[in-house]
Amino acid sequence: MVKNWRKPAGPQPTPQPTMVAKSIGESLERPGADLIFGTAEGLRDTVLLRLTDVEPNPNQPRRHFDEEELQALSFSLREVGQLSPILVQAHPTQPKRFMLVAGERRWRAAGMAGLTRIMAHILPTDANTDQIALIENLQRVDLSPVEEAEGIRRLIETHDYNQEAVGDLLGRSRTEVNTTLTLLKLHATIRSDCVTSHNDVPKAVLLELARMEEVDQLSLWLKVKKGELTAREAREYRARLQRPPDGGKGAPGVKPVTAKKFIAGLGKLEESLSAGIEAVAEKGPGRLKPEERARLEALRATLTRMASRLDGLLEP
Repeated sequence: MVKNWRKPAGPQPTPQPTMVAKSIGESLERPGADLIFGTAEGLRDTVLLRLTDVEPNPNQPRRHFDEEELQALSFSLREVGQLSPILVQAHPTQPKRFMLVAGERRWRAAGMAGLTRIMAHILPTDANTDQIALIENLQRVDLSPVEEAEGIRRLIETHDYNQEAVGDLLGRSRTEVNTTLTLLKLHATIRSDCVTSHNDVPKAVLLELARMEEVDQLSLWLKVKKGELTAREAREYRARLQRPPDGGKGAPGVKPVTAKKFIAGLGKLEESLSAGIEAVAEKGPGRLKPEERARLEALRATLTRMASRLDGLLEP
């Protein structure tokens, strides 16, 4: 990312159509690449297209584009020029227009840089563009772990691959693919936050959360987003959840409490919960932020689980 970004002076460089797309060349040399791209002859010559003649693919695996990173890429396009062509295909319904297959970040950044044309490879109409776009994106390092997991799932579901085949295409082991898919067990709110938030939650922490029940995921999510929970702490908490009750150990940072002290403080707890719920009701459900709604959902699930536990304790 570029800090203190400023608009450079001087004329803007025009992308050079003679430049070779290094990333495409490397892709063709990777194991399994022929299955994806066909042969090198399957790619037409590099051309310059008007930005306005290209539109993004609605099936783009990436859903969030960091504004600062786009500014940095825009700066690079102005200073250095375009080193890697985008991939496009003829638009299925609009003549003389093109649909992006891969390279939406470059396309967006070119617009921000004030460029009117962009260097592109035009793929043949029979190319497996959905697969190309997915794999091109999955091989980038700036995808969030959740975007990566969702992209792998799309490869499996759309093309009927097994995990080993996906691993071969991406140059990863079947175990690594299987582990990444574990992230799909995260609560929908957490998955959405991971894609849209600027907080880079370590994949190891997300994996520990994904192995918990959704109510426990949500109860820890705020601490995770603030960077207050490490993978080791999350793993220890998960291990405690899987053990039989042993005296009331709970979430990290919560002190154990005796039965006598807990029962004695129930009055204040009831008052606090009642007052809080009334305050939420006055605010109105429609005005709740997604984060607030997630916390209330976690509270409801926790109370339901506690009620079930109390039923067992109070049976004669």
